[in-house]
Amino acid sequence: MSARRGFTLLAVLWIIIGMGVIAGALAQRARHAFAMTRGAHDRIVGRWMAEGCVARWQALVNGVMSTDPTRAGSVWRDLEHTIRDSVAMLEGCDLVMHVEGRLMLSRATDIQLAALPGMTPEAIARVFEFQSRGEPITDLLQIEGQLSPVSKLIFDAHYAELTRLTTTEPDVWVVRARTHVGEPPTPMNVEVRFVRGGTRAAVTRWVEW
Repeated sequence: MSARRGFTLLAVLWIIIGMGVIAGALAQRARHAFAMTRGAHDRIVGRWMAEGCVARWQALVNGVMSTDPTRAGSVWRDLEHTIRDSVAMLEGCDLVMHVEGRLMLSRATDIQLAALPGMTPEAIARVFEFQSRGEPITDLLQIEGQLSPVSKLIFDAHYAELTRLTTTEPDVWVVRARTHVGEPPTPMNVEVRFVRGGTRAAVTRWVEW
């Protein structure tokens, strides 16, 4: 009888242990599922916040450019300076912007200019003079008109190529908004490429990660 009772107690003990293991596994799975659900929720909220920041940036740019359509090109050309203070006031927005596309002469370095066909040392010096004065280069003819006959001849021989490889205003502004939501913070990035269409910034590509 004692042996049978001991066996029964041992069996009950193993059942309790087994149930504890199963309960622990279920609790762990539940916590994991909750964490995944919470993480997905945080990413959705973070995406909405980042998208909202980009939309506010776009509205800001459109508003500035449409105020004076004759200056839309110059606003677009120096966008990071034109709207810097306003962007800083976009509460809760971590925004970074940069230019992509063809080489902008007003922003080009000596190495970039030297790699262009037809850009003699004299032509490069003229570009740097415009840059040092803070004067925008809105046409290649501004450079050509200040060259000596020999440099002008070389410049003109590659004029078509220079037109294809360079631009006087940004082809594309890339804007990236980054948010962190939850605990631990879940990062969310939204990157949008904008081109100018008259007095408006138009979206050409939208990426999220």
